[in-house]
Amino acid sequence: MSKLSLKTPVRTALAAVVLAAAASSGQAQVNVFTSAFLQPVQQPEGVTLFGFGRSTSRPGGVDNFSLPQASSVPFFDTWNIGTAGVLPGIYIFTNLTVDASGGSSFAGLTFNSFNEQGVRQTILFNLNSVGTQAVGSGNFTVLASCPVTTCVWIDVIGQSPVGAPWSYGGVGTALPIPEPSQWALLALGLVAVAGAAGAAKRRRLG
Repeated sequence: MSKLSLKTPVRTALAAVVLAAAASSGQAQVNVFTSAFLQPVQQPEGVTLFGFGRSTSRPGGVDNFSLPQASSVPFFDTWNIGTAGVLPGIYIFTNLTVDASGGSSFAGLTFNSFNEQGVRQTILFNLNSVGTQAVGSGNFTVLASCPVTTCVWIDVIGQSPVGAPWSYGGVGTALPIPEPSQWALLALGLVAVAGAAGAAKRRRLG
């Protein structure tokens, strides 16, 4: 289920203030990425997240700042997730796992979306004791059209080492949640099947 909590925006806002202060002194990486996207898949039916993950050891990766006075530097990454070609609706994922390596670690990771009422839905991921793995489960909404830059995105807050390759990334599949009308049709179908089975059994016994 979605974890809607006052703690999530407070924590994110606090981290943003800290990183903004660090950025003003040239000691933080604040980035927006647009390579992530949801792609429909058939088995299982749903959508899979692609293009999410950052590495300084591959071509096109974002280089670390050279800060000899520090062993690590904070970063705040926003991943705008493209939803073109994805059917609108509510989707659910379970235990989406994002791993950090090469000396990087997470201070917070959230999966965000806007629902049809324009309310932000935020799923706060759980971190392991050393901040190298983030795991989250919950619901998000894909809109038929998004009135802003993106209506589905991931925020990643963490620390990266200076002068060494590092990375993080994850991939997962989300399944659609049926609309109430679809649940009603499913229930009607089950009733019909049960009725037919009962009639067949009565004919055999009779």
